[in-house]
Amino acid sequence: MKYAIVKNGVVVNVIEYETQPSTPPPGFEAGHVAIQADAVSPGWHYTNGQFTDPNPPEVVEMPTPMSLTDMILSNPAELAKLKTALGI
Repeated sequence: MKYAIVKNGVVVNVIEYETQPSTPPPGFEAGHVAIQADAVSPGWHYTNGQFTDPNPPEVVEMPTPMSLTDMILSNPAELAKLKTALGI
């Protein structure tokens, strides 16, 4: 299992252990704690039992794609071309 090594509310490392350590991990002084966490990275914050990414990815909303029919009907020039091509 993966454990986040946290000090002062910030993940400083991620280490794999078979069981959760009860003392500071080897190489870390007092004040560091190991908290089970599978999907965190150094630099993440740990507050009130929750990990948060300080730099979350930006979510970009994509417009709903239009159907070909809607695209043609919304553009009079394209509609005229289609009518001409169909002989209407």
